Amino acid sequence: MKTLRALSFMLSYPDEDTPPRLAECMDLLRKEGWVSEEDIAALEAFVESQAGKDSLDAQEDYVDLFDRTPSLSLHLFEHVHGDSRDRGQALVDLLSLYEEAGLEAVGEETPDYLPMFLEYLSLLDIEKAQEGLAGIVEIIGALAERHRRRESGYVAVFAALTNLAARRPDPAQISAALEKAGGEAFDLQQLDKEWEEQFAFSKDSLANSAADSGCPRARDMLERMQQNVPGKEV
Repeated sequence: MKTLRALSFMLSYPDEDTPPRLAECMDLLRKEGWVSEEDIAALEAFVESQAGKDSLDAQEDYVDLFDRTPSLSLHLFEHVHGDSRDRGQALVDLLSLYEEAGLEAVGEETPDYLPMFLEYLSLLDIEKAQEGLAGIVEIIGALAERHRRRESGYVAVFAALTNLAARRPDPAQISAALEKAGGEAFDLQQLDKEWEEQFAFSKDSLANSAADSGCPRARDMLERMQQNVPGKEV
């Protein structure tokens, strides 16, 4: 299950050692054969584009996308809870889930950081990992479309993750998310305003989706994932 770890690394902050390690990630993806040939080709193009960048340019692009554009945030619960109090409890629950699986959160990122969540899913078997991705498939599907609009190479990573999930995203939710925030770059004034608002995936919309298609809200998603902890009875 190194595929999800490789995709997790592709979403991590780049440094001087990133290009050769991205090449190693591609070798892992080809070896495991879980990612489709179409997605492999798109990921290869992304890796080649990253290899051709100066490390400082790659870092600046990364910050512009993920740190300065709230609708592209890699923190999952920001797309569900925004900065509401519910996010705090969801983070605590997710951290507990990691600890039960034998993971220790390191660094400054919160537990809902997508690369960290992918590291957790990599501990599960393929079917359960696909179910875990299904719980966030609207989020990563919307991220894929926003990166496509920004002509960002990272779209290849989000598209691959979306295609690995146990189900496809709900088009209605994706459309609503893109109408709310299309992933456009902001000036500083817009950035301040955007951080004050909730994202398109409200708790109510996710609750309705759960009833219709099995997509859970953040709390329901956590309860579902807790059933997939290795060694835990289902």
